[in-house]
Amino acid sequence: MIISTDMQVKAAQLPDGKTKVKFSAGAGLYLLINPSGKYWKYAYKYDGKRKEASLGVYPNTSLKAAKVKLQAIKVLLSTGIDPNQQKKELRQANIAAAIQKKETSIADSNTFEVVAYEWLDVRSAEWVDSHYRKQVGRLQRHIFPVIGSIPISQLKRDQIADVLIFISKSGSHDIARRMTQVTRNILNYACNRGLIEAVPMGDMKAVLPVPVSTKMPAITDATRIGLLLRAIHGYDGSFVVCQALKLLPLLAVRAGEFRTAEWKEFDLDAALWTIPAAHRKLPKLAKENPVNVHFVPLSKQAVVLFKELQEVTGRGKHVFPSVRGDARPMSENAINVALHAMGFDDMVGHGWRSVFSTSLNEQGFNPDAIERQLAHVERNSVRAAYNRSDYLTERTKMMQHWSDYLDSLCAGADVISIGRSHG
Repeated sequence: MIISTDMQVKAAQLPDGKTKVKFSAGAGLYLLINPSGKYWKYAYKYDGKRKEASLGVYPNTSLKAAKVKLQAIKVLLSTGIDPNQQKKELRQANIAAAIQKKETSIADSNTFEVVAYEWLDVRSAEWVDSHYRKQVGRLQRHIFPVIGSIPISQLKRDQIADVLIFISKSGSHDIARRMTQVTRNILNYACNRGLIEAVPMGDMKAVLPVPVSTKMPAITDATRIGLLLRAIHGYDGSFVVCQALKLLPLLAVRAGEFRTAEWKEFDLDAALWTIPAAHRKLPKLAKENPVNVHFVPLSKQAVVLFKELQEVTGRGKHVFPSVRGDARPMSENAINVALHAMGFDDMVGHGWRSVFSTSLNEQGFNPDAIERQLAHVERNSVRAAYNRSDYLTERTKMMQHWSDYLDSLCAGADVISIGRSHG
């Protein structure tokens, strides 16, 4: 099908089961559709190499606008200019123009904003475009409007603190933390260039509001957990996601460890999953020590589900491969998107760890065994080895009980409410 109207562009959809599709719009222009959106593209040859030019994103760029851009690209090619190279040079020219504009319009050209752009220009060689744009965008939104026009030599500590405190109090604690480091890096650059004698920043943690710790959303009502488990068993999704939804509640592992699991880590005959140190949430040095593995005993129910999954994905590296290809694991949001689609907005995949801990503590299981199962343990390698021999047998029984307990909830049994206090 050749697209000739904006109405056709609007109606064009990604077919079920496809990760991308292309629709010709004539003259070499085509519309690429993938799960992220609709993109105008133009494939061309330059210097004997195949290249692809991006002409915009629909609906921000209409069909008519894309054709206008296409004509401009063809003019460039006809004169021997690579449009992608020109785009890169234009970006560099814009940076230079921004610096030049500041230099000519402000008495003291070395404002914080100008120096920030210089620093960005230096660092951009190390960054991918998306990271560069993110850094520029954050500075433009949060920092430049407040202190961007101040000559960097006149910038005071209290002015920097005020803007960072405002960001944090607005609820953006993580952005405030990131902007603290970026601002410090810019001022260090200015200091090393001789624009300032010292960096006017102390320990900003001392003045930034302490963020309120929030727990991962998790359901704590046993009846509602039963409803969720029944919804999971009836969920109409891909086989891999459906198996993941059924398995995650049985394991009490971190979502990141779960979705990146590899088949070489499993011994299904021994009903054991060995998570290597490199895949665990550990400090860098601990990750490099192979003894810091985490042993996850598998219940009978979990083994059955893994064997079913192995029939489908067992020839590949990843237990839960991405829908976009076997070379990478399932996306971070796959589980949460499915939970929300089932109407359980008060639950995320990581929340099963909270449900597991709360329930089994209520049922009187050994708190040390529970903590060990959650991998909340000493990172000392000697103690780690001791804990394995001390609790693995106990944890194996506990995990079988947990699977049986979830089965009873799924079946609608009258069970102890999770989170109920005992006198």
